[in-house]
Amino acid sequence: MNMIKRLIVAEKNSQANSYAQALGNFSKSGASYILSKLNLHIAPAAGHLLDIVNDIEPAYKEPLPYFPEEILYGFKPQGAKKIDRDNHLKNIKFLYNNLKKEMAWAEEIIIGTDPDREGESIFYTLLNQFPEYQGKVKYRLWANSLTKDGIQKAYDHLRPAHETYNFFVEANARRTADWLVGVANLTPLVRNVLKSKGQLKEVKKAANKKGYEKLSVGRVKAPIMKLIIENDDKIEAHIPKDFWKIEVQDENGIIFTNDQVFGGDKNNQGESDAKLILQQLSKQAKVLDVTKEVEDKKAPFLFNLTQLQAYMSQHHHFSSAQTLSVAEALYQKKVMSYPRTDSKLITEYEFAYLKANLKKYQELLGREFLPAYSEARKKYVNTDKVKEHYALIPTETLPILEELSHDERLIYETVTSRMLMMFEKDQKLAVTKVTIDNGQEFSVSVTVILEEGWHGMALKSKKEKEPLPNYEKGQILSVENQIKTGKTQPPSRLTESTMLKTVLVKYGIGTSATRASVLAGLVRDGFVDLDIKTGQYKPLEKARKTISALEGLGSQFANPEKTSEWEMTLKLIGEGKLGANEFLEGIRNEIRETVKGQVK
Repeated sequence: MNMIKRLIVAEKNSQANSYAQALGNFSKSGASYILSKLNLHIAPAAGHLLDIVNDIEPAYKEPLPYFPEEILYGFKPQGAKKIDRDNHLKNIKFLYNNLKKEMAWAEEIIIGTDPDREGESIFYTLLNQFPEYQGKVKYRLWANSLTKDGIQKAYDHLRPAHETYNFFVEANARRTADWLVGVANLTPLVRNVLKSKGQLKEVKKAANKKGYEKLSVGRVKAPIMKLIIENDDKIEAHIPKDFWKIEVQDENGIIFTNDQVFGGDKNNQGESDAKLILQQLSKQAKVLDVTKEVEDKKAPFLFNLTQLQAYMSQHHHFSSAQTLSVAEALYQKKVMSYPRTDSKLITEYEFAYLKANLKKYQELLGREFLPAYSEARKKYVNTDKVKEHYALIPTETLPILEELSHDERLIYETVTSRMLMMFEKDQKLAVTKVTIDNGQEFSVSVTVILEEGWHGMALKSKKEKEPLPNYEKGQILSVENQIKTGKTQPPSRLTESTMLKTVLVKYGIGTSATRASVLAGLVRDGFVDLDIKTGQYKPLEKARKTISALEGLGSQFANPEKTSEWEMTLKLIGEGKLGANEFLEGIRNEIRETVKGQVK
């Protein structure tokens, strides 16, 4: 019986090689891997072989807005030197022609690029150059792990290609919008505005020629800059205000407090009001209530990419881009699952292999404990809720730790420790609250650890508190009442960790796959400053000039709330609930309104 001729299109050569090794014996023919027994060829791309190549000269020479009739794709050589660009062009043309030949040979085409929106975009952007082969695209290889078992499982359970096609529609809409906004319109527009105001710095170019500082304005860059500027403005505008609070210290040295604040940002009261209350308080206090509760605290969620980036930034001063790069390297080494994930859940399949290999992970990290939970729990395992990717976890392939780089080992051990916590006992906490009355009610609450459980594998950031003395209801205490003075504090400066964990997620700006590169790009291009030690961001002059120019034009492109609306629309496009044309027309309309701002 003749077997169907199948082609897997991989995103890069290393991925194609992993597929070939997992699926059977193979030989090489040019760039392709040939598995004769399966009648299967595997051909790699090299990421985005094709980029948008529309001429942007009209954007700088003709009146804006600039909307080309068609978005064109072609080869865009990369490299600092001509020889590098020539070699890159030669390589991508070779791979392009090889893929064209393989698509002509195949009867069925399987999408095997990275299992995400960008992977879909890479494949379909290429396929759109060969419309005659579109009918051959049948399946999607969705491999969350590059281990042999992970690839074989994905190949044995190929998904229909149409199930993930909307990810391409979303990615293509995002890329088109970003190009129309940033490259074709806002960058030349803002450059013109700043030049007309004399705010664009002149710099020396090669051969004693003069030019202007590099400036680029993006649909995602702008609202992020705006958020960082707003935070900085609030810090600079903050005027410290005095406030007063009353504290009660008992004979054991324990301090009791309440929520009443005199002054500050809360009210117009002052120190005299606090002293008036102080005079009314007794030197003896009665214990009104003593509550003691034992609390079982479950292990934290498994990591997704954003949570891992925030954790590494907070505890190890890794940049978000650095964390992603290292996680991708571990994925390529087949020891960690696909990193560009938003999920904190795994399926029953992953739980089964983690459980089967649990002792090996424990021995590898020196984390010996008797598992308290051997069955899957909904907090971590929910097959129905894992749609695209599961949480970041180690694969069944264990590394030799000494062969990993320092950064690779640190991230691998961080992710694996978090996974092990899922099997460990709960942390047992004792929460004691004591309320007293000496004319007003004051209280103290202390939490102490009774059993470490999973917390024994966590980084300790705070010194553990001492337990309270044994208080009894009705007990009379001798106390000293005192006024404590403080000053209101400015807002905390935005850090990489807070941007990733809360701010960008709150507004839905960017994706887990793009946020790191956008933040890194703002630092690299001189829009914001990043303090490596603290992870704090400060806006630079270029960011302020850019946002000021956009707001002067009445543009919504620097508005985080508006960007959040667009991001929600893109998500709905990816879910197949909305079309891309309406979204792109909305973007064009906003560009038109921004351009009109020049003459207002």
